Amino acid sequence: MSGLLDRALLGMRPSMLMFLYRRRLRAHPVQELLAGAGIAVGVALVFGVLLANAGLSNSANQLVHGLSGSARLTLVARSANGFPAQLERRVAALPGVQLATPVLRENMTISGPRGREPIQLIGVSPSLAAMGGIAQQQLGNGALLLSGGLGVPSGLARSIGVARGSHVRLIGNGYVHSASVGAVVDSESLQAIVGTPVAVAVLGVAQRLAERPGRITQVLVKPSPGGEARVARELRRLAAGRLNVEPADYELRLLAQALQPNRDSSALFSAISIMVGFLLAVNAMLLTVPERRRFVAELRMQGYGPAQVLLLLAFQAVALGLAASIAGVALGDLLSHTVYRQVPNYLIAAFPVSNEQSLQVGIVLLAVACGVLATVLASLSPVFDLRPDRPADAVFREATDARELVRDDVARRAALAGLALIALVGAAVAVAPSATIVGGVLLAIATVCLIPLALTTVIRLLPRLTERARSGAAVVAVSELRAITTRSVALAAIAAIAVYGSVAIGGARDDLLRGIDQAISQYHSTAAVWVTNSSNVFNTEGFQAERAVERLRHTPGVADVRVYQGALLDVANRRIWVRARPAGDAIAIEPSQLLDGDLQTAERLIRAGGWAAVSSGFAGEHGLAVGDAFSVPAPAGPSLLRVAAITTNSGWPAGTITLSSREYARLWRSREAAALEVALGRGVSTAAGLAAVRTALHSRPGLWIAPAAARAGEAEASARQGLHTLGQISTLLIVAAALAVAAALSASVWQRRIRLASLKIQGYRPAQLWAGLLIESATMLGIGALLGAVVGIYGHALASRWLTTATGFPAPFAFAGTQILFTLALITAITLAVMALPGLAAARVPARVSLQE
Repeated sequence: MSGLLDRALLGMRPSMLMFLYRRRLRAHPVQELLAGAGIAVGVALVFGVLLANAGLSNSANQLVHGLSGSARLTLVARSANGFPAQLERRVAALPGVQLATPVLRENMTISGPRGREPIQLIGVSPSLAAMGGIAQQQLGNGALLLSGGLGVPSGLARSIGVARGSHVRLIGNGYVHSASVGAVVDSESLQAIVGTPVAVAVLGVAQRLAERPGRITQVLVKPSPGGEARVARELRRLAAGRLNVEPADYELRLLAQALQPNRDSSALFSAISIMVGFLLAVNAMLLTVPERRRFVAELRMQGYGPAQVLLLLAFQAVALGLAASIAGVALGDLLSHTVYRQVPNYLIAAFPVSNEQSLQVGIVLLAVACGVLATVLASLSPVFDLRPDRPADAVFREATDARELVRDDVARRAALAGLALIALVGAAVAVAPSATIVGGVLLAIATVCLIPLALTTVIRLLPRLTERARSGAAVVAVSELRAITTRSVALAAIAAIAVYGSVAIGGARDDLLRGIDQAISQYHSTAAVWVTNSSNVFNTEGFQAERAVERLRHTPGVADVRVYQGALLDVANRRIWVRARPAGDAIAIEPSQLLDGDLQTAERLIRAGGWAAVSSGFAGEHGLAVGDAFSVPAPAGPSLLRVAAITTNSGWPAGTITLSSREYARLWRSREAAALEVALGRGVSTAAGLAAVRTALHSRPGLWIAPAAARAGEAEASARQGLHTLGQISTLLIVAAALAVAAALSASVWQRRIRLASLKIQGYRPAQLWAGLLIESATMLGIGALLGAVVGIYGHALASRWLTTATGFPAPFAFAGTQILFTLALITAITLAVMALPGLAAARVPARVSLQE
């Protein structure tokens, strides 16, 4: 065998391989271009999804490590109120501490001429420069610190329209402060924070801007060599159960946990998208198989041996696959920076993440390998013509019109395999919901398996449906559809798998949105007007509200004012959303989010104190059931609570804990409000009440005042922002597939000009031929799309169930009829619109062309 390959290589030098491939490109440029375009679209889907899912943690990793430098430990507060700055001196005096430096971090909003953005204000001390990292690069020379201004990343500066020396407004704790921009940080001086929504200032300035005089939120600690364990013990003693002692990069662990539900959900959608992209590439290549078989037969008749033909096929497949995959990577990179590039604001409020993405070699190689593999696999069919018992001219004798018929027994076996896959996926997911990701991929394959039998069954019914029709177009369409070929299967399969992916992804996304919208609507139903510290839709940023409450209670038209409290709390590996409902609220738990427990009993227990509702992810991680006790590491010290109910995560990926405001005040030792719930008097309109509230709070311009409907709308918009990528993937699949089908149909129609010319000799008019081509295309497209929609509904149901049970997201299944109809209409319209002109040109082919063969 080795000798045979050696002789083949000697007889097929690279120059000869290139000569034969150039000859092929000259002979069939359009066909090769369309095949390459289909492969590129598939690779673009693969690469765009992979790259979009890799960016969030990378930006946070840069900032956390850049800020901490050589620090190994951190003493960190459990609430945004922080702890006295004097504690840093006690930390620095501990045995084994080489260096300690204070840091203040506060979520705020920065406003400039072009708009406003949520940011994290970071206050640092000059001693941070000794830690290395970003401080040594940008703060070590003291220029920024001495200026008393802000260090703003270049991306943020462009977004709000400021430059060095400009003045900005910082909004936090209900107040508005003015500050100057001391430096605009670019990629050369401070790579770690270029794309991150942060602003850096000297500690004293940051404390003033954040209304946190004399407070810090963490102390970064660099132990002496070999003294880390001892220092950690001393820090825990100093913390006295009221502060956390963590590794300096602990936030990366919390971010990983917060992103896990998103990663799990996007993993399912990405797996479906990647499989759809892979199958699009395979099917695009399959369209060239009939002509490639004829090419192989020609080579064999000219005396080329099987090994030489195999080498030539492999070379051409790899060359086409590489060229198309590189184009696909470029297109996918564009998609990842436009369609997929969006970080939800609510995530920015909890973690220092950004939109920055960078090409990663591993992802590029994986996407290119996927495209090349698809091309090579789809090129294997002509290899079967190299069998010793296969006559060299068999292809010419079998199919002079370049068709490859699909036998009935093959169609039946493929359909049985597809049904078996569907049944297997259902059984596996019922036993192990985590198998849904693999199941989504297998359903895409099952969809393709069902195509041949579906085409055969429907097309055999067409003559009966059209036998009474006296339409020449119908006769042309039926005659062209009569034989099921690999080309027609490939065309229908492209439509089927794209519709399957879009229906499954789009349906599950709609379920997520509907579930989150229900939670948001019920959450905000307890007040007519909401007063909050910022646009953060989770209401986790506190502010001093005693005077505001007093003013509102004496405002005409206001019936009641209730103080809602809330915060983010680090519990084990999760940054939990803690929600504290005041006693006067109509609900303590959103009814639509209850998974386990009795609603009335749970609300009574929560209001009584000592009980809380927890989300399913947190409960599952700690093995909690209704009635069990668990410990909360509150700012006042660890405290035991009991589980009154288990809920969904209400849209916050890391999970929630819901308790009473009285319990919150005890555990947090804080009277800060996260929001004020304003109830209006009888007969007072929302507009009048809103105006009265704004008048009463005119001295607090930093507070957000909005009616419940508008506040709920902001939260729903934020949720849609978080799920933006899923919707774009769904739409992109349909558009890409429609264009791929249109291109393939156009190529197929153009290659049949001789056949159409012969029909003209038989008396058919161009209009009849054109209409027949459109009917034929619509039939193949409709069969594939309908089959994809049916399997897509099944995949949608499995995906929604998995999202609820495995990730904690509220995603109740509902039949997405409108979305399915939109999908079918979109792919049909795009395909027929793009294909109409090539079809018309082919229908006008002169009759004399039929004499060419």
